[in-house]
Amino acid sequence: MERDTIIKKDEYAKAGIKEYYILDAQRERTQFFRLNKTRRIAIKHQKGGIIKSKVLPGFQFRISDLFDKPSIDEMVENKVYQQFVMPNYLREKQARILAEQRAKQLAEQLRLMEHRN
Repeated sequence: MERDTIIKKDEYAKAGIKEYYILDAQRERTQFFRLNKTRRIAIKHQKGGIIKSKVLPGFQFRISDLFDKPSIDEMVENKVYQQFVMPNYLREKQARILAEQRAKQLAEQLRLMEHRN
């Protein structure tokens, strides 16, 4: 962890890395930093433990999800991630649900028509 918090922070600043995140598997020393001109500042999380990037517009994540690793379906349904996690997947999923509903309706109509004859 010392290498990440001391040595690399200087290397990142010299290289112009605008943001970097340090993840600790024990969740004790996880940190998020942004380079502000020549100095490193801690990125404060927003309500709900959400970190928003200033380098990648629209990119945001919930800190707990880095460790809990939600499924793609959970992420697609979550407003925190909907803007950038497979937006086409969500549209396709919604279209598939509508098509399945329509198929059930048509099957029911067909069943009723056959029953009448």
